Amino acid sequence: MQRFTRAAVLIIAAVAGALVVAPSGAVAQGGARAAQGESEVVALDRDLVRLNTVNPPGSTASVAAYMRDRLVPLGFAVDVIQTPEPGKAHLVARLRSPNPTGKPVVLCAHADTVGVERDLWSVDPFAGVIRGDHLFGRGAFDDKGGIAVFAAAAMRLARAKVPLKRDIVLVFEADEEGGDYGIEWLAEHYWNKLDAAYSLNEGGIISQDDHGRVNLAAVTVRDKISVSVRLRTRGVSTHSSRPQPPSAIDRLARALARIGRHQSRPTLSALTRGYFRAVARASDGRQAADLRRLARARGSRAIDRLGRRVVRRSEYGPLLDSLLRTRFTNTIVDAGFRSNVIPGAAEATVNMRLLPGVSGEQAVRELRRTIADPKVQIIVGGDRQSAADVYRSVRARQRVAASSTRSALYTALAREIRREYRGAVVTPALYEAATDAGPWREHGIPTYGIRPYPADATDLQNMHGIDERVSITGLNQGTDMMERILRAVAT
Repeated sequence: MQRFTRAAVLIIAAVAGALVVAPSGAVAQGGARAAQGESEVVALDRDLVRLNTVNPPGSTASVAAYMRDRLVPLGFAVDVIQTPEPGKAHLVARLRSPNPTGKPVVLCAHADTVGVERDLWSVDPFAGVIRGDHLFGRGAFDDKGGIAVFAAAAMRLARAKVPLKRDIVLVFEADEEGGDYGIEWLAEHYWNKLDAAYSLNEGGIISQDDHGRVNLAAVTVRDKISVSVRLRTRGVSTHSSRPQPPSAIDRLARALARIGRHQSRPTLSALTRGYFRAVARASDGRQAADLRRLARARGSRAIDRLGRRVVRRSEYGPLLDSLLRTRFTNTIVDAGFRSNVIPGAAEATVNMRLLPGVSGEQAVRELRRTIADPKVQIIVGGDRQSAADVYRSVRARQRVAASSTRSALYTALAREIRREYRGAVVTPALYEAATDAGPWREHGIPTYGIRPYPADATDLQNMHGIDERVSITGLNQGTDMMERILRAVAT
């Protein structure tokens, strides 16, 4: 009985939403589906999941073409920008104001996705399967759901012919998950199309508990910095029946085990102290008390002790722990070519996520101390970028300040999140990962990260993992909320 009631509510909400936002004569494919019980935002996300844009190769031209065909009839001026790599394209779509009084607001999301381990999924990752209140598929949450919400909200304004005082620009990019032609390339060659008063990107999480209650919304104003390095080891290449230890694989395995056990010294900044105070307001009992103590703690020992306690008790433990420390994570291992040959070399990739204030040189020195083996080579940079280039880039990005919480866009975000999710605590936050917000923040443009739909602990665990999913109710709520935010800052 509960399932039937919930499904009925979703269908009624979807149809009602379609009737409100689709004026006569302006029903596109998504609108037609909404009339049949599937809202436009869900139809968009589902269709986008079915376009395989796993990177590599990251063939995002299909997404650009799909979105262009839906935006142009509504009056958007659309540029599909081809990169030098065939199949990779960015989309920039502008809903113009007839008499703009300020620079645009930019909504940015990436069209490429990470790969899949197909045999571990319970559904086809590119079929757009709906089960209950969830849409499953690679990219459904990260970040085709973001494309769908941002586009659906802007499309509502276009259909309603809302008088805009500033342009609304949608930027759906390639190569966010890796590659040479991502947002930095786009900003370098087409900054005039990206310049803005404010920008929204992926990032912050609207946290939902097991009962569907939203109690905390983190709007990210700064990102940790991602740097990957390679480890290389050498050994004697010989027949597997005559090992001469230590082999390259054994030496590498010991290094990776040490990295896996390593915990960097925890630190708190003004931003993360404020975040933990907000989490305390959204919590209760002993956890709330410990969070308040953590926010006040001085010295790495006290921060570590309280941090471990808070992390252990929270379903969002890995996220909270990542805000306390620079992280070193083993991500790729490459060694061997036959079962009866001991290889003479082995390599691995380690991804480092740097807290604000940590330089690339400091992180590599810490990694070297952790490995504690001079015969493990740490390679920074590669064919296209030297180690000096990497270190320079990190220093430049660390100098970029967090986005202000006094802008009109942050004010609208906080207000509308609280309106959509009564009782939710809204706070600025550090993002534990990295996004494409860099070019805007580097130009001093207030830029905020938000996943415009609630997520529970399973949703976050499945992102980049198995059975990635997004809430259908959340997609619809997020579109309503984003429409109001755009009306607040662009009309």
